[in-house]
Amino acid sequence: MNALAAPTDLPPLPGGLVEHGQRRRDWAFHPLTGALELALAEATEAAQDTPGAVTAVLSQALARLAGEPPQPHRVAALCLADRQFLMRQLAQHLDEDLGTPTPQWLSSRCPACDAHFDFALDLATLPVTEAGPGYPWAELAGEDGVTRRFRLPVGADLSELAHQPDDTVEAWLLQRLAEAPDTLPLGEPAQIGAWAARVEAALDAIAPALVLQVQAACPECGTAHAVDLDPYGALRHRPDTLLLQVHRLAWHYHWSEAEILALPRPRRLRYLQLIDQARGLSA
Repeated sequence: MNALAAPTDLPPLPGGLVEHGQRRRDWAFHPLTGALELALAEATEAAQDTPGAVTAVLSQALARLAGEPPQPHRVAALCLADRQFLMRQLAQHLDEDLGTPTPQWLSSRCPACDAHFDFALDLATLPVTEAGPGYPWAELAGEDGVTRRFRLPVGADLSELAHQPDDTVEAWLLQRLAEAPDTLPLGEPAQIGAWAARVEAALDAIAPALVLQVQAACPECGTAHAVDLDPYGALRHRPDTLLLQVHRLAWHYHWSEAEILALPRPRRLRYLQLIDQARGLSA
């Protein structure tokens, strides 16, 4: 199965979807409009959990996924790293101001001197580990001499996993990911734990991955420490600023909400600049 090159200069998905015998890694977002921004916020608010919110938001934001329309079931079929990758790309898409990407500002507290500080991070520069051979399947030989295949978890698995009792999670996930779940010898807790550890190691060897932690140096004492990165920052975008912009444009130009929300974001922001210039609030 050969990966097909994406038809644009967008970075390809680190994993991709395998459909009809082909692995596709191309994707593209819709142009950013107020209507899309509002739809993303509403999709986040309506979701019951984080995996559901990610599926809903990406289904709205994507114009194309692996060569086809991004129906929710296809977004839910993406592996974890692909979903995190697209959510990070979406965060950058949402933070673009008149077409100019800006670095993300993060906050941290120094573990040595307890100082609070902010630092800038360009998400586009963070490395991405691509999928290994055999993706999305890993083969594992059992003590019974049988070789079994297990696939990487996808968004649909994560949504279901949240509703499983804690004492059945490992067995449920093993059976969910196995190509032939009926052949798994999972009679005893010790067997379940041993299989879970081996399957996790085998899947880690083929799984794509994003950097989810960076080192930051405290500007007060110079101590370097790890800072966790939230790959789902785009879920925190709220429509308050957008609605205020709609209010200002409607007040000055008497356009309808639908007309304002249909504007590309750069044009909407330019009109807001012109309003400020006319009022003497900017040069």
